[in-house]
Amino acid sequence: MWESAKTVAPTPNSAIIQLDVDDNFVINSTHLNMIRENKFDGYLRADPHDHIREFLAICNMFRYGETQSEAVKLLIFPFSLCDEAKTWFNELNEESITSWEQMRRAFINRFFPPSLFNRLLLEIRNFSQLVCESLTDAWLRLKSMLRKCQGHGLTKGAIIQTFYHGLEEPTQGILDVTAGGIFLYKSPNQAFQFLDDKVLFEHDWPIKSKNEHHRKSVFFADESDSNNDNS
Repeated sequence: MWESAKTVAPTPNSAIIQLDVDDNFVINSTHLNMIRENKFDGYLRADPHDHIREFLAICNMFRYGETQSEAVKLLIFPFSLCDEAKTWFNELNEESITSWEQMRRAFINRFFPPSLFNRLLLEIRNFSQLVCESLTDAWLRLKSMLRKCQGHGLTKGAIIQTFYHGLEEPTQGILDVTAGGIFLYKSPNQAFQFLDDKVLFEHDWPIKSKNEHHRKSVFFADESDSNNDNS
């Protein structure tokens, strides 16, 4: 009597409505493993836009047919989530997601809410060079801030203005001299290219310098071998 009186709670349905697929449809195991290796945990430092970008890049490596690509994304997306993000997904209303775009929007709205967007945009507008921060490091930091604030809507001209006015006066002077004139007189495209070229040059210079040093060392070593009496 006690066994028959027990009530077993029903298992809730998934938040995603199952789309129609062929009876012989199978998801590639390599595809699924790659998705599982790139999980989004939902914590503060996790970037949902980067996760979606990576998720779609992996999905584009596999072909299932035009009518099945939508179903594949919806089926495997939950396997790309863990920790806080998986808890959020499991708490969505049953059968509330009917398309990939709806899933993407719900995910972005949860982990990149308007309040976070506004805070990141304000940080960009208030950009300023840090103490002892080089020109190159300041530019790289601003570009990183822009990448995190997806959809910021700032033009290249506005970005260059923000960057230049956020620099210390001595750094502004160095930038003007290096650019061969007032930096802000350059077009936005020219300014971007100039700063990116400067970054590439500074990153490439230590490698070139090291290689030059290595070649000189080899040269002197060979020379000493040929003059054993005077070595």
